[in-house]
Amino acid sequence: MDKQLADTFTQLSQQNGVVGYCCVDESGLCLKAHGNKQSTNAGFYKSLIDKSKFFSQSNEPANIVIETDTANIFIQQNDKITLSVSKLP
Repeated sequence: MDKQLADTFTQLSQQNGVVGYCCVDESGLCLKAHGNKQSTNAGFYKSLIDKSKFFSQSNEPANIVIETDTANIFIQQNDKITLSVSKLP
């Protein structure tokens, strides 16, 4: 899994417009982060994913997009890992 995460981070850092990312474990702890304030938001990203299950009939976590003036934040959970990616709008 470490190699898979490392490959994902390499791909993310090479994409145009990506200004940060954060990988969060099932406890809400930051596994790896890059960019401004990404690690401090780790628990918030995990909490959003957990709360999104209440809005789904299948009890699956939703894909979340937060749009601001300075960045778009995409949050997704796969298995027990939550990944957030911040891109320029």
